[in-house]
Amino acid sequence: MKVTCDHVGIFTMNAKAMKEFYANALGFETGSESILAKALVNDIFGVAADCRFVKMHKDGFVLEIFEPQSSELKARMTNQVGINHWGYCVPDRATLVQKLRRNGAPLIELERNDHIVYFLIDPDGNRIELRQCLT
Repeated sequence: MKVTCDHVGIFTMNAKAMKEFYANALGFETGSESILAKALVNDIFGVAADCRFVKMHKDGFVLEIFEPQSSELKARMTNQVGINHWGYCVPDRATLVQKLRRNGAPLIELERNDHIVYFLIDPDGNRIELRQCLT
C-alpha cells in the first residue's frame, strides 16, 4: 500500500504571520478560514479553547493552521506550537479502523460536518488523521 500524506496541522500563536510566511515563501494560497468551537478542539487535540482554523493549499497538499483564541491559553501553550497532526490517506479507511480497534490502538472518533473523523494516537501522543483516499 502506498503511503500518502495529504495534509499537516500546525499549532501557532500567530496565524496571520504563518499565513504570510507560507504564502510568500512557498506560494501557498489561503483556502478557508473559520473558528473551531472549543468542544471540538478539545475532543481532537485536548486543548480547551476556540481556535482560528486556516486552510492553505498548494499542488494538492493542505496546510492546516490552528491558533487558540484565548490569550490565557496562548501564554500557557507557547511550548506546544508546531506540527500537531498529519493526514494519512489509505484506500480503505473502514478496514484499517476495524484492524486498529481489534488491536486496541488508541483512536479518537468524532463527527464533524456530517462525517466521521478518526485520529490514531502514537506512543508520544502525536495525532494521525486517518483519511479515505479518493485516488
